[in-house]
Amino acid sequence: MKSEIELITIGSELLSGRTLNSHAQTLGTALTAIGLCLMRDTTVPDEISSIQSAVCDAFRRTDIVIVSGGLGPTSDDITRDALAGIFNRNIVISPEAWTVLHERFKQRNRTVTPAAERQAFILEGAITLINSVGAAPGERLELPGGKILFILPGPPNEFAAVLNDHFIPWLRGEFSSAVPNELRILTTQGVGESDIVTLLESVGFECPAQVQLGFYPGFGKVEIRLTAPPEHIAELENTAQVFRKLFEPFLI
Repeated sequence: MKSEIELITIGSELLSGRTLNSHAQTLGTALTAIGLCLMRDTTVPDEISSIQSAVCDAFRRTDIVIVSGGLGPTSDDITRDALAGIFNRNIVISPEAWTVLHERFKQRNRTVTPAAERQAFILEGAITLINSVGAAPGERLELPGGKILFILPGPPNEFAAVLNDHFIPWLRGEFSSAVPNELRILTTQGVGESDIVTLLESVGFECPAQVQLGFYPGFGKVEIRLTAPPEHIAELENTAQVFRKLFEPFLI
């Protein structure tokens, strides 16, 4: 199974600017911590054709796809319908999610309406991933060819809860040999990004193939990030030392 992971976030409100989409940051941070990475992040509106196109395209590239959003009780929550159409699955009640939903409503003295009950529906054959902070559960659906689809709720706190409670533990089991990259961060002040590049070129600096170099300017500073697999820590340290010597007057 490929370790490349793609995220598809669903919500017209994300594209209109009405709502901040923080899912890629949340997921990317969690994946980096266990030695994996997010390869692509796609946002699509609440349209069945757009959802289906994005999911099919993602599975042509990779084996693990996360779809987030559109699992609520309103008429524009159509993610299940779109996915059911792709994979020819019925939409069925999850007994576990149904029980949790009714217990939570009872604790809050709320009536469970038919609209609310929609949140306990999942794709036929999917494994229910109980949402510890919300009504709609996550789902894991194993597909032909070793493909895996995860369906997560859209609200940021619910996305993070299902991610941390279910998805990341599953990844740790599937990719137990994965380890995080080593990271070195140098922060400069008083020298611009273009000046940094010019100085590197003037001394003929070439970054080793095993080391990834990134520049992140902002607020009068430039953060230089160097990453490498643990087995190439020597190349990473040597590269970091080159930067420390070159930019010593500007390091903070």
